Amino acid sequence: MLVIGVVLAALLVATGVALLRPGPLAVVAVVAAGVAWWLVNGPVEGAVLHVVTPTHGLTVADLLVPPLVGLAVLAAVRRRRAASHARAARTATGRRG
Repeated sequence: MLVIGVVLAALLVATGVALLRPGPLAVVAVVAAGVAWWLVNGPVEGAVLHVVTPTHGLTVADLLVPPLVGLAVLAAVRRRRAASHARAARTATGRRG
């Protein structure tokens, strides 16, 4: 159970860092922690929502990862767009930086 707690904490911390300091590396950290979560979440999976094969299915605990990865990706995209707009504004005003 300790491993599950540590991996869950790592997933949440990586997501928090991705929101505070967005970028590709932060997205990779969230994805890696998400994959680790999928590997260890067996004891806390909850109800099976969709059966994929007789021995595999989509569970409640599996649904934690996609929204967190989505948040990290959205934050990274917004940061990149903001930086791009700031560069364009500096160029339009004739300033360099």
